[in-house]
Amino acid sequence: MIKGDLSTFVRKLRVWSGVILFFYAFTHLLNHSVNILSIEAGDYVNENYFDLLWKNVVGTVLLYGSLGVHILLGFYAVGTRKSFKMTSKEWIQIIFPILALLLLLQHVGAIAVATKIFDVDINYTLLISLMISEPAEVAAGTVLFSLMTIFIWVHGAIGINTLLRFNMESYHKYKSYFYLVFYGVPILGVFGFWAALKEQSFIAYAKTLQGDENFIFSIIMESVPQEAFPTLMAIEPLVMNNYPLIVFGLIVIAIANVVRARFFGRIKIHYSNNKIVSVPKGTSVLEASRLAGIPHQSVCGGKARCTTCRIHVVSHEGDLPVPTALESNAIERAGLEADVRLACQLKPTKDLTIIPLVNPENSLEGATNRRALSGKEQETVVLFIDLRDFTKLSEKKLPYDVVYILNKYYSVCGKIIEEQGGRLDKFIGDGIMAIFDSSSEVDENCRNAVKSGVQISRDMKTLNDEMKIDFSEEIRFGMGIHSGDAIVGLMGYGKTFTETVVGDNVNVASRLEELTKNYKAELVLSKYVAEKAKLNLNQFKGDRVKIRGRKEDLDILSIADASSISVT
Repeated sequence: MIKGDLSTFVRKLRVWSGVILFFYAFTHLLNHSVNILSIEAGDYVNENYFDLLWKNVVGTVLLYGSLGVHILLGFYAVGTRKSFKMTSKEWIQIIFPILALLLLLQHVGAIAVATKIFDVDINYTLLISLMISEPAEVAAGTVLFSLMTIFIWVHGAIGINTLLRFNMESYHKYKSYFYLVFYGVPILGVFGFWAALKEQSFIAYAKTLQGDENFIFSIIMESVPQEAFPTLMAIEPLVMNNYPLIVFGLIVIAIANVVRARFFGRIKIHYSNNKIVSVPKGTSVLEASRLAGIPHQSVCGGKARCTTCRIHVVSHEGDLPVPTALESNAIERAGLEADVRLACQLKPTKDLTIIPLVNPENSLEGATNRRALSGKEQETVVLFIDLRDFTKLSEKKLPYDVVYILNKYYSVCGKIIEEQGGRLDKFIGDGIMAIFDSSSEVDENCRNAVKSGVQISRDMKTLNDEMKIDFSEEIRFGMGIHSGDAIVGLMGYGKTFTETVVGDNVNVASRLEELTKNYKAELVLSKYVAEKAKLNLNQFKGDRVKIRGRKEDLDILSIADASSISVT
């Protein structure tokens, strides 16, 4: 297996081991949540469903194998870092699992020893009884359990969200449901744990009042063999004494690796403008450009989802690293030459000379803002408006009249769009492209876009009344609205850089506007936008259409008179 393939394999192994662990955490917390009803209900689900899923040969191997692989690869990723320059999300992905692991190893170790060596039947009644058998540690145990849940879940949720966002074409359509899971499941799980703790504590208190002071201990002694206690009690000090040393050793290794890379393992990257950048071995060419302040385009932000960071490798010392699977796929799709590489993926270990091929320094004059050098991906609502048969109208009118009519149309649309929180992206002849992304909530952006369409329809009727009187003409138009993930960034030349979007949603919105001609409608919008905007879908004609340039068919709604739409 070549190095590039090995790197891809290791990354996939880490991802899929994480997916398995996240699914386990998901089912485990759902089981916890049942305790809100009663401990008895929690024990029933645990025995008949959770244990059936995980307490078999396949489930056990998958769970413990994934845990071991994920921990080892996580430690490897931290220990082999060449820089500590990370985003806040990256820091969370490192720190949270390290903190959680201290508690997790105790928990998993005790359960594994109890079930596999001493054949103990673990259930909520037993676990909660063990916890409240030492009243002084109940509060601390509750806090630690809650923190462990938060740390593990946040780490997993960030990873799963990233995985789905970049690999699931329709993720934006169902994102709200995933977010409901991301936020709802851990909350229910923690509340379920608290409910079980409260219920068992009340039962124990009631039994004490009845004279049964040994109620909790009798549950423990009936379930756990006496010979198991010395081994189980040794797990906590074993972890507490050794895990901090392991983490400290990992930190030392990571620091040493960064220092080695910074001072003893450097290479030189020569640019076509005679600039030379010295960086640690294994630093991507794109990172090197950014560290040196050299303009280097990367619309997708360095995720190999575009090819705008492509470079021509003029010369190099020794063999170049083999392209990763991500880089190979992107290069193949773009039909690039063999000596062209992606700067975000190429991590040279020897000196080399390169030429950026897309927007190099001499054509990015004035692009000093970091946002001009990279983009970000986010869900954005796009509205397209286009006039009908305006070419014929302009041929009949004097130039001044044409300009006057267009400016009146631009004024009507522009004012409404801005009032609804949108921004005018560009004017394309007699067409308008507007973007709605001012709110962090997609629902609100969709409502604002639809509201704009409704008000434009109403105000254009008023404008047409004027046009009939002044010019004996009537302006007809069509609108298309769609929402989806798009690349947002500053694009342009010299002093004309503007923030705009590119992506599938822009293509779809444009195609929907074109469909207004076929449906003889003022507005065609995706069903997804209509749902997000809380429209009454039964009012409008629905259809499923093929969109040029898109694999999946799209559910749409066509509205003959957009002014008739009721949106709150």
